[in-house]
Amino acid sequence: MLSPQERADRLRRSAAVALISTATVLFVLGTALSPLLTPAFTRVVAGAFDPQEHTGLSRERSLEIAEQVRRFVARSGSDTLPQTVDGRDGFDESSVSHLADVRSVIAGARVATGVAAGVLASAIVLALSWRRWRVLGAGLRCGSYAIAASVGLLGVMGLVDFEGLFARFHGVFFESGTWTFSSDSLLIQLFPEPFWIVSAVGWTVLTAGGAVSLWWLGGYASTHEGSHEGTRA
Repeated sequence: MLSPQERADRLRRSAAVALISTATVLFVLGTALSPLLTPAFTRVVAGAFDPQEHTGLSRERSLEIAEQVRRFVARSGSDTLPQTVDGRDGFDESSVSHLADVRSVIAGARVATGVAAGVLASAIVLALSWRRWRVLGAGLRCGSYAIAASVGLLGVMGLVDFEGLFARFHGVFFESGTWTFSSDSLLIQLFPEPFWIVSAVGWTVLTAGGAVSLWWLGGYASTHEGSHEGTRA
């Protein structure tokens, strides 16, 4: 039978583990998104699918417009996108509205990542100050398990039905009908489905790498506390 003090200690430890775990999950998911929003990623991946064959523009011009789209969604306050591009249809009101929605989601993800980073840093400082290495290790490892399970589930779903997963993902963040466009729209021609498949794989690999790092750090923290206890004994 646990005493009231022991129950209170166990509750605090569980809460601390849950807090650290949640913060690490949000931090890793958000951090893994950052490389996918870089100019280099957009240029390399969009260029890999020969956009000039679909847009009717030169390769360099196609990649230039793709970079404009990246800047629009990655930076708040970016200039609007052109309605016409070298004599062909560019970005109409519906596509610009959707990209503005994407920008809002990305901005929200950055805020969540920043908050998670602050919470995680504070939790680590407190855990180290109070010598709660095992609590820190348990939180990090729980976070790694949660990420691994989520990535594994999404990976299986993507392999079975990527289009279905893509639609469900968009349904979470965007209103129905606001994110579908015709195959001849410039937005789809610049960023076809294979672009998003590569992006999803890249995000999965980066996230999985973060989970492995968390698992290792969690094990190190737990071992570190054990070695200190052995020294004090």
